[in-house]
Amino acid sequence: MNDVARRAVAAGFLHALQTTPALFDEWMKTAKDDTAAIGALVARTLGLAQVPDADDLHAMAHHIDAHLSGAVAELRAASKSLPEHVGIIALTQQE
Repeated sequence: MNDVARRAVAAGFLHALQTTPALFDEWMKTAKDDTAAIGALVARTLGLAQVPDADDLHAMAHHIDAHLSGAVAELRAASKSLPEHVGIIALTQQE
C-alpha cells in the first residue's frame, strides 16, 4: 500500500468507527495482538482488495496520531470504553 492509500484508509476507517456503533463494538472485541485480524477488519469494512499488513497498520496509526487528533477526540468522547491511545497499531497492543 502506498502512503496516499494508507492515509486515506486510516481516515476512512476512523470515520467508520465514529459513525458505525456495530463496527466500533467489533473493533473493541477484536484480539488486540492480532494484526492479521485488525487488517482483515479494516479491509472488510472499507471493501479493500488488499489487506493492510503490519507495516501498513503502523503507518496508518502514525497518520492518525499525527494528523487526525480531532477525529480521535470525537471518537473518545462518544465512547468512554476507548483506550487512552487510539492509534490503530497501538490498539492492537492494548490489553
